Amino acid sequence: MLRIIAAIVAVVLGAPALWMLIRLLAASKFTALDVVFGGVASFIATVAILCGWFALRGHLPGSRRHIRLTMLGAFIIGAIAFVAGFIGPIIFQPKSNQGPLLGIFLTGPVGFVLGAVIGWFYGRFRHEARPVGTIQSGPGAA
Repeated sequence: MLRIIAAIVAVVLGAPALWMLIRLLAASKFTALDVVFGGVASFIATVAILCGWFALRGHLPGSRRHIRLTMLGAFIIGAIAFVAGFIGPIIFQPKSNQGPLLGIFLTGPVGFVLGAVIGWFYGRFRHEARPVGTIQSGPGAA
């Protein structure tokens, strides 16, 4: 049931994300709003890709572990980037009433995407080296 919901979410989010990214890449000149637009579009596309990945390969234990590590990286780095973009402008420019928007529309979504990429690489090269069900012992065992 969860995989069916993930497939629906992937399709529903994937179409507008694709439209936004194509619109952004087809622009002849970039504005400041396009940078924000790109951050939000990449966030939506990343969520759609993760949902599609879970819908297609969520039944495999190794793939589920890889998805979990990717999501963990996305949430950790995305949260750090969001807090930095939200709190940073409040500290450094207290009179600016639009400072927190940096964290909401730019650093949070971009941090989520960057965290997903880092989590994917971590899961790919660090954890997929050992087979499912293998128990490691000794120094460095997780």
